[in-house]
Amino acid sequence: MGEPGLISAYLTELRYSLGNLHDVDGVIAEVEDHLTTSVEHFVSAGMTTADAEAQALARFGSPALVARVYSEEAKRGSAVSTRLTRRAGVAAMVAPPLMIGGILIANLASSTQPGSGIGVAAALSAVAAFVFALVGLRKRHGGLGVVGRVAFWLAIVAFPAAMPFGYAGFIVLAVELGLVVMLYGVAMLRAGILPWPALAMFAFSWPLWAPIAYVITELGGDANQYAMFPIAITLLGFMWLGRALWREPALDVRTNSGPLATA
Repeated sequence: MGEPGLISAYLTELRYSLGNLHDVDGVIAEVEDHLTTSVEHFVSAGMTTADAEAQALARFGSPALVARVYSEEAKRGSAVSTRLTRRAGVAAMVAPPLMIGGILIANLASSTQPGSGIGVAAALSAVAAFVFALVGLRKRHGGLGVVGRVAFWLAIVAFPAAMPFGYAGFIVLAVELGLVVMLYGVAMLRAGILPWPALAMFAFSWPLWAPIAYVITELGGDANQYAMFPIAITLLGFMWLGRALWREPALDVRTNSGPLATA
């Protein structure tokens, strides 16, 4: 059973945890209003005031957790790490190996239908993981604005848009995905949340390859034999971003880090 005055004690600890955050009084007033409303609801349902306060605090989270969320929001707007963004990080790490493995399996087992099916399934899973990872990157950055929306929807339509072109569709797809990663990278670099070396590898390796390939071709060389280098750098950057997402603590997970935390 809770003790009378838990809300007041919670707000005192929260104020201390918020430190020098801008508009601390406003945050405290907002939290107090939310907790008071919850307590009134539980009391009307038949709880005692002490039990209602304890229940409201259990559902709201510890002062340390709440202070972290408000601090992150103050720095990044709506950009915070969550369980979704951590799962998206895992997707970003597994998408490239899945795609490469799927293509290799499909090519090596082209004469056997089961093996080819496994390769295609792995490649399709990689596409799904890639799209989910982009969703997580966008979510982590609070949407990425207009540039992020354009990049996201271009990624969604890239694969079906390239299919009608047959073998030339690989070139169309490469151009589309190059534009996607460049737009995403520019928007994320402006936000300054994830490691910039990983962002640079992911965003600019493939787009910068186009003029380099042109120069090699004009000099009489075969640019195709070097194409795997920018692709590899891009994929490594994407996996690095995934690792960065995965390693961030999810701020929507309750912890027991404060003396008043009950969940």
